Amino acid sequence: MLIDGVAYIGNWPFRPLRYNTAEGMLERMDRCGIDCAVVSSLNAVLYQDVMNGNRELAEQVRGCSRLIPLAVINPAYPHWKEDFAYCLDELGMKGLEIFPGYHNYPLDLPELKELLKMAGERKVPVRVPGRLVDIRGRHWMDTPENLGGAAMKTIVELSPDTDFLICSCNTAVAAKAIQSSAIPHPGRILYDFSRLERFSFSPSFQSLLKTAGEDQVFFGACQPFQYPEVQQVKLYYSNLPEETEKKILSGNLMEIFMPEQK
Repeated sequence: MLIDGVAYIGNWPFRPLRYNTAEGMLERMDRCGIDCAVVSSLNAVLYQDVMNGNRELAEQVRGCSRLIPLAVINPAYPHWKEDFAYCLDELGMKGLEIFPGYHNYPLDLPELKELLKMAGERKVPVRVPGRLVDIRGRHWMDTPENLGGAAMKTIVELSPDTDFLICSCNTAVAAKAIQSSAIPHPGRILYDFSRLERFSFSPSFQSLLKTAGEDQVFFGACQPFQYPEVQQVKLYYSNLPEETEKKILSGNLMEIFMPEQK
């Protein structure tokens, strides 16, 4: 089984995207042998009210068990608590995603800490992307900020009981920063490897596995911004033990999103 833990549905204002609808996503997944994908709304990232994007996503994935929806929540928005409850209880979202850079709030915002703690109490994971696109080639109206290792460490320390999916950044660096924390973290922290290399001249993928361990790494392709095949090639040439590969391809994410199937 193969689960893509980092995927998006929706539009991007700075360039056209392909396979960015539920139907298109499923078509590409079929071509690449991907059984399930964890998706959130790109529209929610830049809509003034994130709930418009969350509702659109819920409508697109309704009845499709292969697409696991996450709610984009903006804790700087006055009604974020109502959004949180509605997305989980009414729309059936299976987790959250946050975008501090795009939603323009600092990491010491008290509401962010409260949101993360609420996610931990509800036993739903929080996905935290370092970026959506490479800021070196960004449009001038796009955000100039990435979340690096220090920022990821700050975020996970806000709520030690919450499960986090750290993705779309140099997760080898993030893992080292997070694991140096003096604050115990009972919640799980998983890392994707979409921005890492596995070649001898830049062995960051191997470094992530050494730092985090096979139980904390997952497959994330960042569709539709990137091609899933690139991550599949990395795994193919890494020659990992079969059990390690199974955990990365699906097992670790199944423990988060499908514990009843483990």
